[in-house]
Amino acid sequence: MSQFSDTLFIGGSGRSGTTIAGKLLSRHQEVILAKPIEIKFLTSGNGLLDLYLNPRISRSGKVRVGPNANLKRFIKSADEKWWLRKGKKSGVTGLSTGIERAEWDALIANLQAEIDENRFQACQNFFRGYLDIQKSAVTSHLWVDTTPPNLMRANEIAQLLPGARFLHMIRDGRDVASSVVKEPWGPSKHFEALDWWKERMLLILNATRDMESSVHHLWMEDLVENDREASLEKLLKFLNLGPDSKMFAYFRETINPSSAHTGRWRQEVKRASEFDSKYQKILEGLIKEGLKLPTKQT
Repeated sequence: MSQFSDTLFIGGSGRSGTTIAGKLLSRHQEVILAKPIEIKFLTSGNGLLDLYLNPRISRSGKVRVGPNANLKRFIKSADEKWWLRKGKKSGVTGLSTGIERAEWDALIANLQAEIDENRFQACQNFFRGYLDIQKSAVTSHLWVDTTPPNLMRANEIAQLLPGARFLHMIRDGRDVASSVVKEPWGPSKHFEALDWWKERMLLILNATRDMESSVHHLWMEDLVENDREASLEKLLKFLNLGPDSKMFAYFRETINPSSAHTGRWRQEVKRASEFDSKYQKILEGLIKEGLKLPTKQT
């Protein structure tokens, strides 16, 4: 068994069904959902992947000077960005909801002690330690994180965490665009949001091109409407999970077109015909890059 075969990283373009998939799988007795459900510290800027890769120039273009500059930025980002965050609706989330401060500090101390001797092993040990703490109180064998950028950096995660598996949640780009424009962090116009979706899809297709056996691509429309039972069956087979009555009940009651807001773009987008034409051209390009379409295209 590979060292990280007990991990599943769900990801996608953003607003693509990652949370829906995570909550569905978490109803299975063999699955534990990360707490918080988006840990952030692996794929975010200054995160563990950046610490492992140790770039001299950050993705924002800043030169990193001094010994272990990336380690300092990782620790600072954990304290200032990931440890405590505001919840989307109310309350707080962040790493503090899933690990005690003393446990986190112990992991950081080990990381600092090991990183000069073997950066790869130190970063790998850090994540394994975090994972074991999250799983210590449960018997579930599969741990699941739903941070959307997971799939954009899937090849890098696979290098650091051998044996990890990935679920790429894909959603109709027109509905993604309609959802994204309502968020403070994305494009504010529907046509621009389609381009945003395309660029993220290209990143994911490039990152997963040589990872066929460890990546499962799933259209949300297939899961919620087009091919429900077969889609769920294929997902469980990919994860080597058997049937689970609690998960099946949640699936029947909760996972449906209404909850997924399928087709929302039709009521929300002005110049819908032009918008749809642009989407179809984008799809043609993505198909050439390896994207497979859902069971039923609308």
